[in-house]
This record gives sequence, structure tokens and C-alpha cells, in this order.
Amino acid sequence: MLDKYVKKLYIIRCIFMYVIYFCTGEIIMSIKNKTAAVLMALMTLGTGVSGISSVISAEISANAASSSTVADGKAPTAKSRYSSTDSSITISWDKVSGATGYYIYRWSKNAPAWVKIGTAPYLNASYTDKKVNSGSSYKYYVVAYKMSGGKRIMSGRSNEISAATLPSKPKITDNMTDNNYITVVWTRVAGTGYEVSFKQGSGAWKVAGKTSSADTTSFDIKGLTSETLYSVRVRAISKDADGNTVYGDYSDAVDVKTAPDFVYRRSSQYLIDRLDSAKLNPGQTTYEEIDRQDTEDRKSVRTISDADLAAIKKFVDAHFTSDMTTGEFLDYTVQWLNKNISYADGVHGPQYSEIWNRSHVDNCLNYKVGQCIQYNSTICAIMRYLGYDARVIQGWRGNSLDNKWQHFWCEVTINGTDYVMDSYNYGTDGDWYFVCATYSETAPYAYNSHYIMNRKLMAPFKGYITK
Repeated sequence: MLDKYVKKLYIIRCIFMYVIYFCTGEIIMSIKNKTAAVLMALMTLGTGVSGISSVISAEISANAASSSTVADGKAPTAKSRYSSTDSSITISWDKVSGATGYYIYRWSKNAPAWVKIGTAPYLNASYTDKKVNSGSSYKYYVVAYKMSGGKRIMSGRSNEISAATLPSKPKITDNMTDNNYITVVWTRVAGTGYEVSFKQGSGAWKVAGKTSSADTTSFDIKGLTSETLYSVRVRAISKDADGNTVYGDYSDAVDVKTAPDFVYRRSSQYLIDRLDSAKLNPGQTTYEEIDRQDTEDRKSVRTISDADLAAIKKFVDAHFTSDMTTGEFLDYTVQWLNKNISYADGVHGPQYSEIWNRSHVDNCLNYKVGQCIQYNSTICAIMRYLGYDARVIQGWRGNSLDNKWQHFWCEVTINGTDYVMDSYNYGTDGDWYFVCATYSETAPYAYNSHYIMNRKLMAPFKGYITK
């Protein structure tokens, strides 16, 4: 009797637990235990094999139904349109019927894995992601879910949305001018590049060009008119994974005036012919700086940096016209430096302390400031770029060994003869310069009469050598 009573109690318990499972959806028993309980109950009650099969089939069907997706597997349709600022991205999607809410997932280059970043209730069909960086691209997808009997039933993934935040606003920090172009420099911001635009006076803005890297923070606006006032501005660009472009705010505009033209007076033909007779080895990236202030030469090798080579190439491209010979271009360059460089003495130009930490080429071709070591080293660097056997000499100028001043100049050797290339500076020491002159030819015209090196006044004037 006791065994029969215990069996009935066990059967009642199993059936009770089974009913609770179906009513609440709570996983109280594993499928194995539930099936065993049902079988024992049915066998005890005398249910036949066909009845057992029906109950088992119902159990399997019930479990299959509980794992179905929302609305028969329908995923949200994420809209390709999105809105963004420099600090947020808002995405949207179509609502899914019967959903309780949505999960939002994100991927980025900085965290290349899909991460759940938030949820949205059913009534919302959009989400704003505020944990983003300016000028950056992201991807998103959405999953709908439904709460049923205490369980979450998940839909499939939506299609992906590619989005990008707006870049920050750059700031123009510097500009350099020539008579026909402006170089503008700005702060780096995150993104994929920049757009530079300009206008003349009250005219319309024109796009000068775009860069393709966030690390490129300067641009040359070319083809401008000399001695003309322009306004320039910059904005950053960012692209999403699909290649769609978004633009940040423009920088504050800066007014810049191009440099005036100078009157080029062609030097004597025999001087230019000397330069044109040289055998050239273009593309040199070093030059010697030779100290000849004492009896013995002391040599140092100077390297022309990549930045200086780029500045030289830009100058050559802008000023070396197709109707010039190489000698004419160098004649032009010496005169250009003579007329365009502000002498860095605190009177005619900035204090020397303001320029010493920049390269000689940078000071002259970009900032148009310097002293003799700057402009004559720039001549030497340009001549080396073109292929000449040129060097910088540190010596003296003066009318005697006891009355002299330190000076730097460029010396070039052509067909075994040494010549002077010296632009000096217009307005500070007289309007003089030398283009491929022998040392003796400089004597009648050099301020304080002579170049002095190795404790010797250079050869006295013996007449012009025109052949």
C-alpha cells in the first residue's frame, strides 16, 4: 500500500512540475527529466504507446516553438540614412511587429569587434550613440527581441549601417606667400583629409583642392595674382565605410596678401653662359659648409632635409619657366632672394633669435627672412638640387685683415674655376649681388671691397673675363 501511495505522489509531483513549466516558461527540468516524468506518469496511469508518442511529439513541438524568432525571423530594416555631429551618431530602423525592444551593436577600427552598446524600447526606432570620437567611422546593426513567458526571443541581425562623425574644426596657424601662390598651414584634426578654399575680396568661395590624409596639414593655392588680398579657409573631411563624405565646420578665414612681383634685370650674358656651361649631376642632397676664417679649412657636411627639398622643388616649379636656361633661372633666383628677404636684424626684419631654429631654406623660401648664412645657403641648396658643384663658405668681408666682418657666401666650381654666388640683401647694404663672378671681379663692387678667407684678401680686380 505504501509503495502505491508513494508512486501516486511522485506521479502527481511530476505532472505538477510539467504543468508549471508550460504555464510559466521557467526551465525547472531538463528535457530529459521532463520526458522521463511524463513517461512514468503515463505508464503508471496505463496510457498506451500511441498516447505516449502524442505527448512526446507535443513536448518537442513546444520546445521548437519557444526558440522561434520575432515575427517569424524578421530582422529590423536599418535605414542607410543617419545623422551625426562631431560627438554623436543617430541611426534609425523600421519597427518590428511584436517586438519588446531592440539591441544596438557597433564596430569601429579602434575596437574591431561587434559590441552591444545599448538598447531601445519598442516605441523607439532610433538610437543616438554619444560614445564616439570626432572624424571617425563606425558600423552598426540592430537586433529585435521579444519577451515571451519570461524568455527573450531574438530576431536575426539587421543590415549594417555605415556612419561617420563630423570632424572637428581646424585652425589656420601659419601662411607663406609668393607672388603667385599662398601656402596655408593648419592644426591636425581626426578625419580622412581636408578641403581648402579661397576667395578674392568679396567674390565667391572657390575650392582650391583637397588632401587625402589627416596628417597633411598644409596646402599650396597656386595660380594667384601678385600683390592681391585673398581669404583662405579649411575644413576637415571624414568618410564612412561606404565612402560617403561628411564635412566639419570651416576654420575661421584668414586674410593673406600675395607678394609683389620684383623687376628681374637680366645679368650679363657671359655670366649666365658660365652657369650654363657646367656639367650637372642633379638631385644632390648634401653640401659642404667650409670655415675659411683661419689659415686652414674646416669642413662640415650639411644635409638638405626632405622638407627643404620639397620647398626647393616648389620654388623651382613656380619660377623656373620653360623659356629660361638653368643659368637664367639661377640669375633670377639670386635677384629674387636679394629683393624678397627681410633682413633678420630686428630693424629691417625680425630678430635673429626668432628664426635661428628653422632651416635656412625654410626661412628664405617659406618665411622670406634671414641673414647671409640663410640666403646664400639657400642658393647653394638650390644649386646642389640642380646638380652644381657648390658649397657654402664662412669667411669675412672687409677692406683689410684688421677691418672685417663675418660673412657667408656660396662658391661654385665650373670647369676648374671658382665663382661667387651671393644674393646679399637689398636695402640693408646697397643694391648689390653677384652671379657667377670670379673673386677678382667682385673687388670693385663688394661692400668693404673684398672677400677675405684663409687670412687673405681675395685677388685684386684684374678686369672682367668675358670668355
